[in-house]
Amino acid sequence: MKSLLTAETIKELHRNGQTAVEVAPQRTIITPEARDVAKKLGLKIVDVPINSVPEKDSMSLAGSRPDSLQAIKKAVREKLPAAHQNSSLLDQLIEKALKELQRQDTEGPSCEREKAPNGVVLVRGASVKPGKFDGAGGKPIGLTDVIGSADNSSIAAGYMQWDNCSFPWTLNYDEIDVVLEGELHITCGNKTHIGKPGDVFFIPKGAAIEFGSPGKVRFVYVTYPADWSAQ
Repeated sequence: MKSLLTAETIKELHRNGQTAVEVAPQRTIITPEARDVAKKLGLKIVDVPINSVPEKDSMSLAGSRPDSLQAIKKAVREKLPAAHQNSSLLDQLIEKALKELQRQDTEGPSCEREKAPNGVVLVRGASVKPGKFDGAGGKPIGLTDVIGSADNSSIAAGYMQWDNCSFPWTLNYDEIDVVLEGELHITCGNKTHIGKPGDVFFIPKGAAIEFGSPGKVRFVYVTYPADWSAQ
């Protein structure tokens, strides 16, 4: 099961004095915001072969919260009045919350893939499970990268979906979007272009647009270069 490397995890690693984090791309989904924060903080994300990072280590790095449970409990107790500090109940609630957060992380974006010895990759579209896109101001935008530099590809591909919302975006890369379901609205200045299932958008590098939809939309994106979130 893949783990999720988020911006909050990057900040926590930086606070702990780390200057680099090793991840196995085949086991880890890295959010665009995580890459942006790592770049700003000078924390290097190092891709390593899957067999060089034990699965439990990959999960603990990419799907973790602060690893000192006692420190968390102490911080919570300091915020509570003495009359409300039932130690046993508090411990149970904190541990339950942490387990739920860890479950949410480990159940992050995923998909079924087949890879041939010559490098050909097949992604089963019906299996794609979206993660959260952190670059839309907290709006519920689903995103899953399915092809990228870990596949020795110079381009990337993935799926995005959301329901009745919009967000501005400026592209520092070229992108093609293929609409699968619903309507994809792309606003450029005062004009909105509406794509329907089967339609294709090309958005050039440097374009400042607004993504949106009046209902549920799902589409495939293809970007160049592959590391679009680091541009």
